[in-house]
Amino acid sequence: MKRNHLKKKSMENKEVNIKMIPLNPFIDTLIELYNRGVDYIDIVGVMDDKQDRLAITFTEEYMTAEGVENFKDIPKEEIINTKLSDEDLDQLI
Repeated sequence: MKRNHLKKKSMENKEVNIKMIPLNPFIDTLIELYNRGVDYIDIVGVMDDKQDRLAITFTEEYMTAEGVENFKDIPKEEIINTKLSDEDLDQLI
């Protein structure tokens, strides 16, 4: 069991360097999430052989009661693609 923990820990220490993030769409996304009731986010960098990716994730624990209400009727796929288009994501990477 310790070995799995050590492997996970060593993977968590890898640095993901995403350069030249265009601030306008990134900040717009953060503002929209905040205005809809998201108080906290996780920023996840995923390293891949073809293309590195940046994702913003959040859970109900990260939201106000109003935020949970704001997102309850939106399909998860729509939430994932709400603000950043493919072009925005390409610019982020």
